Amino acid sequence: MIRGPRDFAPSTTIRTDVVVVGAGAIGIATALELARSGVRVALIESGSQRKDPAAQQLSTLGCQQDDDLHASGDLMVRRQVGGTTALWGGRCVPFDPIDFEDRPLTAQAPWPIGYADVEPYLQRACAWAACGRSAFNAGDIPELAHRQLVAGLPDGGVRTTDLERWALPTRFGSEYRTALRDAPSLTLWTGLTCTEIVTTPAGDAVDHLVVKTLDGREGSVVAADYVVAAGGLEATRLLLASDRHHPGGLGNAGGHLGRWYMSHVEGRVARVRFGTDRVIYGYERDDDGVYVRRRFTFDPRLQRAAEMPNAAVWLVNPPISDPRHGSGILSGVYLTLISPVGRFLLAEAIRVKHTQTDGRPQILAHLRNIVRDLFPSLRFALTFSYARFLRRGRKAPGFFVRSADNRYLLHYHGEHLPHWESRVELADDRDALGMRRIRTHIHFSEADYGSVRTAIVAIDEHLRRHGAGSVEWLTDDVEGAVREFLAGHAGYHQAGTTRMSHTPDGGVVDANLQVHGVRALYVASTSVLPTSSQANPTLVGIALGVRLAERLTKARTPCGRGDPRIA
Repeated sequence: MIRGPRDFAPSTTIRTDVVVVGAGAIGIATALELARSGVRVALIESGSQRKDPAAQQLSTLGCQQDDDLHASGDLMVRRQVGGTTALWGGRCVPFDPIDFEDRPLTAQAPWPIGYADVEPYLQRACAWAACGRSAFNAGDIPELAHRQLVAGLPDGGVRTTDLERWALPTRFGSEYRTALRDAPSLTLWTGLTCTEIVTTPAGDAVDHLVVKTLDGREGSVVAADYVVAAGGLEATRLLLASDRHHPGGLGNAGGHLGRWYMSHVEGRVARVRFGTDRVIYGYERDDDGVYVRRRFTFDPRLQRAAEMPNAAVWLVNPPISDPRHGSGILSGVYLTLISPVGRFLLAEAIRVKHTQTDGRPQILAHLRNIVRDLFPSLRFALTFSYARFLRRGRKAPGFFVRSADNRYLLHYHGEHLPHWESRVELADDRDALGMRRIRTHIHFSEADYGSVRTAIVAIDEHLRRHGAGSVEWLTDDVEGAVREFLAGHAGYHQAGTTRMSHTPDGGVVDANLQVHGVRALYVASTSVLPTSSQANPTLVGIALGVRLAERLTKARTPCGRGDPRIA
């Protein structure tokens, strides 16, 4: 059943077995997993089924924001059924086993669980994300195993067989609307914002949630279990703001709530020149029709020996906003994206990143490229438009243009190391519902900036060793170029601020995602991840949500209650 704010009278109390706050990817998957097991679930969503500017305004960062590296809230948070899946490109990548290891680089952020605790749930996470099999290496996929990213280049310390998978793209709000409507034990409430988690006076259990409509009607939610799945920033904000009986916020006994804020380190500082044109420079499809893409990654033994953060590097098109690329195809895409229709074709954060330019758009130069390359540009426009927008089923997630001289720009996407000073905190100003906003202070160290050079050097050495090519640097100031690339674009992937830990003095939630010291209160969000990996966190976040749902379901069955396997 789906209900809206019109169905919510003042002072209403919603009673249920489990309440899930936030109907993004993790919240929807967790709620539906519970409902399919017969658990009564109330799924509370601040936004509506479509983008609502008034609801979106609630997520605006505090006016005291002075973080020049951080992206604006509008680009990375969406208050809407489906959450940020309305914005994402659909890339699905798991965390790696090394991410869960005790490493000197991340000694300040030990994991209380291992890869083996998450791996059993990855296939179900892939099913929710509609990205196919939980197989992320070409060697495990027979139809791809015989091919190489670069002909004759084997795996070694640097690997080229690891894959990322792409969703349909799945917009959870539309994809699962029918399931949310028809699940007999689930009620989705839209237009209700949870503004506070109220504990008992002793502070060791939740008494109720305070929920409000945009026009100020207030009520409560009472449940046996409470799951906060409001996204990385908003989950942290809700715990910080719920300080009635817990000064400093819920789960903050060790002072870690809001600390250790991580995203990813990104940069484009080099290009690769291959010695052959036998290169897989774009997407492939497996036998299920799922789009996959190969990347440069780094063997765990190399990472340990070199004390490298986990990272992935992949081939990308040259900047489409710079007409010096000489491609009519790239110029045509650029002009389309900066036109009024561009906002309807691509997620805004991705569109902005691809179309930014230092000066005014060079429209005439782009038009000259199109004229010189007219027939290939028209052919591309027709074929890609069909594959991206018109074809039924899986859509092309993007496109790549073959390089005539075998040179390709490299995009680095790496682990952001945990730093105590990188944080999220409450601001003084408040939103329309009276809830304090947040401000961010995202911090990158010299080790973060330097990790890009280390990874690219390793790729260069691997290519040269096998006679497959070499790397060409685009700048002498690699670290400065990385910082410039990150300016205004950090924070899209949010981790660390409610991190998992063995004990309350080391983090905010335990190995089962329960808030330390508060019974039956859980956080199902990427903010619980102690480290950030090279991967987008959505897939592992869904896997952890599915794991939590299984645990809560087992606790309600006669064989599960008191079972030490779920303790």
